[in-house]
Amino acid sequence: MSEPDRPVDPAGGSAAASRHPGRLRPLLALASLLPLALGAGALATIDPPALTTVERALTSAEAGGARLWCPGPLDPPQEALGAGSDADLAVVPPSPAVDVRTVALEPTSSLLFGRISGSETRLEEDGTVRSPSVTAYGEDEQPLVVPTVSRDLGASVHTVSGAEDTLQVQATGSEGGRPVADSVQTTVTTQGDYRSLSMSRCLPTATSASFLGVSTQRGSSSQLVLRNPGDRPATAAVQVWTADGPAAMAGRSQVVVAPRTEQRILLESIVPGHDQVGVAVEVIGAPLAMHVQATQREGLTPGGAEILGPLDAASREIVVPGVRNDQSAPTLVLANSQGEDTTATVTVLGTAGALPDAGLEDIEIPAGAVVAIPLEGLPQGDHAVRVDAAGPVHAVVRSEVTAPDLPGDTIGSPVDFALAAPAPALRTHAVAALPAGGPAGHLSLIATQDTQLTLVPIGADGSAAEPLTLELSEDAVQLVPVTELQVGTAAAAGVALVPEVPGVLHASWVQQQSDGAEGQLLSVLPVPLVPDTAEAVRVRLAE
Repeated sequence: MSEPDRPVDPAGGSAAASRHPGRLRPLLALASLLPLALGAGALATIDPPALTTVERALTSAEAGGARLWCPGPLDPPQEALGAGSDADLAVVPPSPAVDVRTVALEPTSSLLFGRISGSETRLEEDGTVRSPSVTAYGEDEQPLVVPTVSRDLGASVHTVSGAEDTLQVQATGSEGGRPVADSVQTTVTTQGDYRSLSMSRCLPTATSASFLGVSTQRGSSSQLVLRNPGDRPATAAVQVWTADGPAAMAGRSQVVVAPRTEQRILLESIVPGHDQVGVAVEVIGAPLAMHVQATQREGLTPGGAEILGPLDAASREIVVPGVRNDQSAPTLVLANSQGEDTTATVTVLGTAGALPDAGLEDIEIPAGAVVAIPLEGLPQGDHAVRVDAAGPVHAVVRSEVTAPDLPGDTIGSPVDFALAAPAPALRTHAVAALPAGGPAGHLSLIATQDTQLTLVPIGADGSAAEPLTLELSEDAVQLVPVTELQVGTAAAAGVALVPEVPGVLHASWVQQQSDGAEGQLLSVLPVPLVPDTAEAVRVRLAE
């Protein structure tokens, strides 16, 4: 008998296989692993590749040249210049001209070490001596045709005289880095309604600024000027301080400054009738060039003008050199921008040290308020003011010089005022450009401990006079007149300061010059710190 045919599974297997599926599954699983095992064996016979070390890029970024923005000429509000229909009562506008002097030194210049040592080894390929380049640009951003003068000392001097423009200054080291530079603008009006002298520093753009000591009383005008030189918009948050505390800004606290435009804010339109006010600005977006312009008149009598740059950050320890006592007592102005009340002690310093009868203790400065304190009973001459506060504060000192009475029964004695700002404690060296308006004024020095100072006068041609060494006594004001800072037969265009002990010396330049008649004009500018940009910043590129 033949064996019956076995049924066939529809899937293609036999019926027996379909009846006993568990017997085949282990075999199938084993078969499926065979290719993997063979592959693993093949891989095991291949040597593993060598490990590769990933090197992260390491480079350095050095500070580039300095781009500085000058405030420009004194520019009163147009309504202040209007005369109505009576030409005899027309206001005489201030001088539209400015002088700008820039002194720039190579960071390796011997002048910054208190020595005069020329270099014949640091030459360009064409044989010229390496020195910083300085270029001034007008509002149209076109360079002015003004030569930069230098010698073999690594110092360059650039002087612009009588420019009726708002200038920018570019100072660049010989190798593309940032030089040790200072740029000072001077504007002088010798007669008329805005008779005044103002020194201002040309500065980089910034995202915050504080100003103090300007008036919004009748006859006074104070303008906050916000200039955006960039291609991005900026929003400035503005707060005004008064003797009564922070002002209610009433929708004026946010100011949008479009690219390449300027906004002017009349402070008297926000807080009229205040003898002294302060301003704080915080910027979001593009950094701004900022200054405050203050002018004063009492009836038909000129009261002076100033163009003020931003103050340094609030501090518990402040030193203000260059305080003048002429015919009226100077006024100390303190501002507390913090949220808590604080107190301060004030010491007035003269050429013989502290004046015991002029000191003040436990001055109360409410939160957000401005406090003005007349400094009565000081002897004639130069002084310095030291403020020691329990919390960070701002401070300036207002000084005045008075000229003889003008002809006429309705015009009194013209006045010019200066607002002396705190001077930072100088580190290893500093450089100060001196006004281009002519030989006048003096350096006012004050040290918080006995020390020695080396001064190197720098000429308008980039040369230098022999260093001058001074011994300074603690808390004693010492003056260095411009006649002691001669370079040959000419007045110095700048001066390098090299203190023996870092962090104890404060200095300001006091410019007091004739108005061309019988009066004096006054302005004060502190000697600035050298920014910490000499060393390269190391940059590591990470994953």
